[in-house]
Amino acid sequence: MLKLSPDLKASVCAQNQLVREDMPSRFASITVISLLSLYYLPFQTVCFFYVAIALIELVGLYVYTKIRRKVTLAGVVIFSLSAFIGILLFNAIPILLFLEPDAFPKLAGAMLLVIALNHSVVARSEWMFFGLLTALPIIFAVGYMIVSFLHSFASPVEIGIAVVILVLGAGYVAHSMRALNKMTDRLRQALSAAEAGSRAKSSFLAAMSHEIRTPLNAICGMAELIDEEDTDPKTKQERSLLLRQSAQALTGILNDVLDHAKVESGHIEINVTAASPQVEITSAVEMFRAPARAKGLQFSLNFSEDLPRYAEFDALRLRQVIGNLVSNAVKFTETGHIKVQVSSQQVDATCVLTVQVSDTGRGIAANQIPHLFAEFYRAVDKNAPTVPGTGLGLSIARRFARMMGGDISVRSVLKAGSCFSFTSQLKILEEPQSPPEFPSAKHVTDNPQALDHDLGVKSILLVDDTQSNRMVVRSFLKKSNVEIIEAEDGAKALKCLEQRPVDLVLLDMKMPIMDGEETLLEMARRGGRIAATPVIMLTANAATEDRQRFLALGALGYIAKPVKKSVLLSEIRSVSAVSHEAKTAL
Repeated sequence: MLKLSPDLKASVCAQNQLVREDMPSRFASITVISLLSLYYLPFQTVCFFYVAIALIELVGLYVYTKIRRKVTLAGVVIFSLSAFIGILLFNAIPILLFLEPDAFPKLAGAMLLVIALNHSVVARSEWMFFGLLTALPIIFAVGYMIVSFLHSFASPVEIGIAVVILVLGAGYVAHSMRALNKMTDRLRQALSAAEAGSRAKSSFLAAMSHEIRTPLNAICGMAELIDEEDTDPKTKQERSLLLRQSAQALTGILNDVLDHAKVESGHIEINVTAASPQVEITSAVEMFRAPARAKGLQFSLNFSEDLPRYAEFDALRLRQVIGNLVSNAVKFTETGHIKVQVSSQQVDATCVLTVQVSDTGRGIAANQIPHLFAEFYRAVDKNAPTVPGTGLGLSIARRFARMMGGDISVRSVLKAGSCFSFTSQLKILEEPQSPPEFPSAKHVTDNPQALDHDLGVKSILLVDDTQSNRMVVRSFLKKSNVEIIEAEDGAKALKCLEQRPVDLVLLDMKMPIMDGEETLLEMARRGGRIAATPVIMLTANAATEDRQRFLALGALGYIAKPVKKSVLLSEIRSVSAVSHEAKTAL
C-alpha cells in the first residue's frame, strides 16, 4: 500500500485548510460572474455550469472534513480530482464568453482566466502538485484563446512567437508557484519549530517550577520556625542543615538551567589548559566521599599507572562531568559501594581517558536506558524514594563529553547497580620540573578558628547595592578581626577609597549609578594607591567567561553568588597572599 510521507501530509493539510478558508469568497465570486455572464450566455447553459460547480464545492466540504480528521490516500485523490473538475467547469464560462462574436465578452473571458490563474498561483501553492493541477487547465485555456485569436490574421511565424511567449509565461507561473511553495514550507517549518519551542518552554517551566518549589518549601518552612524559643539545640541544628541543603539544591538547579541555556545557544566552548589529570579528577571525586560515608557506603578512587601525569584538557568541564556521575551514584545508592576507576590508553601524543563510575544502587530498567540522556528525562522507580533533580545533568554531561572528543555510556541491571563510563581526549604534555603553586582552597588550614581570624587583611570595603547581600558577607566575617566599610554603588566606593586606604575590595557587578566593571576601570584610571587595592568580584554573573572578563579587567579574585563562607574566607586569604607577594616583590 502506498504510504504518504509526513511532508506530503503536512502540505495536503495546509492546502486543504486554505481551500476551505477561501471557499466563501471563491463561491461568491463565481456567483457574481455567473450572473453577469447571463447578459451574453443562455440561462440554461450558465445554470448547468453553476449547479455543477456548486456540487463540486459540496464535495470539497466533505473532503475537507475527511482530510482534517486524517490524511488518507483516498482523501487526497478525491481532493485532487474535485479541484481539477471544478477548474474545468469554471473554465467553461470564460471560454464560452470568448466564443461570442462581440469583442467585450472575448476580453471579459480572457480577464477571468487571468484572474483565475493568479488565484492558482497565490492560493494553490501550499501543495505544489495541487497548484499545477489547477493551473495547467487555465494555461491551456489561455493558450487556446491566444492561438484562435491570432489565427484569423497572424502569420505562422507570429503564431509561433505567441506560443513561445505563452510557454515562457507558463514557465514563469510554475516558477512563481514553486518559489511561493518553498517559502510557505519554510514558514510552516518555522511555525512548527516555534510551537515545539513553546511546548518545550512550557514543559521546562513546569519541571523547573516543581524542582524549585521542593527546596524552596523547606527554606520557607525552616525560616518560619527558626525563631522558636523552645527549640532544643539538636532540632535547631537539623533545621540549619536542612536550610543549607535546600539552598545548595536551588544552586544546583540554577547551575543546570544556566548550563543548558548556554549549551543550547552554542555559547559554551572548550577551554584547554595544562594540568594534572589525577589532581583534577581527585578534586572532583573527593568532594563526594563525605556524603557517601554519611550514607554508610564504601567509597574508592583508583588510578591506573598508565595515566599521564600532565596533559592539556578542559579541567573545569572534566570535573563537571565526573562530578555529575559521582553525584548521581551517591544519590541513587542506598547500600553497598561506589567505585571510581580511572585509566587511559595512549595514542601517539594523545590519550583516551576513561573514568568508570560503578555503584550497587537501584539500577535502571532496560527500557529507560535509551532515554537516559534526553533533556528533562528522569528514570522512574515507583518502589524507591524520589531523588530531586532537573533531568538535565546527564544531558549536559554527555554534551560536554562529546565536545571533549569522548562520550558517556552506561550499563545497568535493575536493583543491582549501574556503571557509567566517561571517555575524553587528552593531549599529553611533559611535566614541568617545578610547577608553580598558586594559593587556593587546598592550602587553607583545616582549623576553622584560624580561617575566621587570620585572613591577612585588616580592612575590607564591601560594595553591593543589596542590603541582604552585605548582611550575609558581614555575618560571615563577624568573627574575624576585620573592619568592614560598606558602599551601595561604585561611585560611593570610589569616594571611600579617596578618603582612606583599605586592604581589600569586595565588589558586586550589577549596581545603580556605577556598576562593578565601571568601578574597576575607574580604579585603574586613577592609579596610585586606589589602583593597587586588590579587588575580589562578588557577583551573580556566574559564567566562566564572566570570571575571565573580570580577571582581565584587573580583579585578583572572583566568587559567584550564592557565597559559601569557606569559599569567601579562602578567596580573601588567597588574594591577600598574592597582593602581599606583589608588594614584597616591589
